[in-house]
Amino acid sequence: MDGKTLLVGSWFGTALTTFVLSLALLIYVSSEQTVSLASNTYQLYQALPDNQLTISDSIAPTNARAIILEDFFRGYKSELANFANKFVAVADQYQIDYKLMPAIAMQESNGGKKMPKDSYNPFGFGIYGSKALHFDSFDQAIETVGKTLREDYLDQGLKTPYQIMTKYTPQSESKGSPWAIGVSSFMAELH
Repeated sequence: MDGKTLLVGSWFGTALTTFVLSLALLIYVSSEQTVSLASNTYQLYQALPDNQLTISDSIAPTNARAIILEDFFRGYKSELANFANKFVAVADQYQIDYKLMPAIAMQESNGGKKMPKDSYNPFGFGIYGSKALHFDSFDQAIETVGKTLREDYLDQGLKTPYQIMTKYTPQSESKGSPWAIGVSSFMAELH
């Protein structure tokens, strides 16, 4: 045999052997493998949790709204971020749009940054000139304003920021309604 024939023959032999071994390996890898352990006494990790973790496929809307409010207030560097859950709870209790009170607080006091000292009143509620209504806490303020909005505004047919403005801060209407425009803008930002 000459050298060329030997080279071609060995190439075909090697190619055929490689093909057969590859096919066998592919069949082996794609088949199911069962591995059994001799004992279950060995643990790879020593710090295993006591309980199994569970994953829920539901999201509570209250939590989502509180997170939205918290992020909203944090974006404005407002300490009201810590009261996001209270805003949502009071809104649910009095059946108020959860965005209304935070929007009023932003419009009236920049989220509690500009309010009478020690008043806990970010809503401008009961503030007329030098007279200012004080609360013992933000929780109390949120609760009181939520109840008042329900009873004295919404139940009286004043439902939009423009309608609420006519009673909450009537002087704003004659100035082009900046209060209602601001509250509406903050509410829209929360969508």
